[in-house]
This record gives sequence, C-alpha cells and structure tokens, in this order.
Amino acid sequence: PQVGAALAREGYDVVITPGQAYYLDMAQSPAWLEPGAGWAGSSTPEQTYAYDAEASFPAELRPRFRGVQACIWCEHFHSKDYFNDLVFPRLAAIAEAAWTPLARKDWLRFAVQARNTPRL
Repeated sequence: PQVGAALAREGYDVVITPGQAYYLDMAQSPAWLEPGAGWAGSSTPEQTYAYDAEASFPAELRPRFRGVQACIWCEHFHSKDYFNDLVFPRLAAIAEAAWTPLARKDWLRFAVQARNTPRL
C-alpha cells in the first residue's frame, strides 16, 4: 500500500496488489515444506479473505483508490496441482473481498462455498 499511496499523492488513480495478501504464489502457512514463496510472509485463505486493502490506504487518498488485483508469479511451478493448491480458494477470496462490503463479508459462508470452486 505504500507505493500505491505515494502514487495517489502524485495524482494517479491506483489499483493495489498487497504482497502479504494478494500474491497468490505466496505460501499459505509458515511451515517449512509449505509450497510457495515467503518474501512477504504467508497468507492463509482466511487471512486473504479478511484483508481490507482499502482500510490500509490513507483515508485522505481513498478517492484515488480504485481497487485491488491478484497476481501470481509461476516460473517455478511444476504442475497444475501445485498451481491449484496455491491459487484456490484464495483467488475467489480476493474477488469476494474486492466486491463485497465489509459488513456483508462472512468467512464461514465463504469457506463452505469455496469447496465448490472449480479447479483448473
């Protein structure tokens, strides 16, 4: 959010991708053998769902905040299963977090529905 805030101060509209929550190649736990990168820590599906990107953005700059996006760096991925394990259900969690008002978010409801998320 710091880079996004700096750009917003310069007058740019911004879409942010916070590494600690929305980089899908990040590990989902700090366990040593957990697949994924660790440079920004780890993020469980529940942490990804709960992350409030707009709240992390300075209030005076929120008119320049346009939203969030997910990203993934996959140059070290070796299988479709590896991809699926890292991406799902966090991709759906990011989508719901981006579009659902905070007051309507419900992790338990989402966790049940996420079991039906198709995998690639």
